[in-house]
Amino acid sequence: MSYVCGVKLEDAIQQRTFQSPQQKAVLNILHTAAWLTERSERLLKQFDITPQQFNVLRILRGRHPQLLCAGEVKSVMIDRNPDLTRLCDRLLAKGFIDRQLNAANRRQMLLGITENGLGLLRRIDPHLTQAALDLHHFSDADATALSDLLDSLRR
Repeated sequence: MSYVCGVKLEDAIQQRTFQSPQQKAVLNILHTAAWLTERSERLLKQFDITPQQFNVLRILRGRHPQLLCAGEVKSVMIDRNPDLTRLCDRLLAKGFIDRQLNAANRRQMLLGITENGLGLLRRIDPHLTQAALDLHHFSDADATALSDLLDSLRR
């Protein structure tokens, strides 16, 4: 399914009535999340990484040069379902992360982003900035209000 920009929810999912405004809001959130996911997948495919791999790199860059255990990374991932070990194996093979045994706890692996990984994120950043600019019709106040509403929903 391809998600079309600029289409009202009713037209996108071909449904005119809803059980409640709350049901419509939930469907709208799910539909919008799928639309945003599709856009990010298309963008990141140009760089030969998945959104989940990008998420790991984003997390590691945020804590660089500190190393993180896999559990810490997984706890703040947006999508916590993927097999983090396999994800990290792929990022390691591409030279985007380093992995080492934790000397204090030999059952734990520590992850860190490499210069190659940082370079990749620097190349992706302008594209993400452009994607954010696609929300230009949202004022700063509207974007803040939307974020606040979504935070409130998760409480």
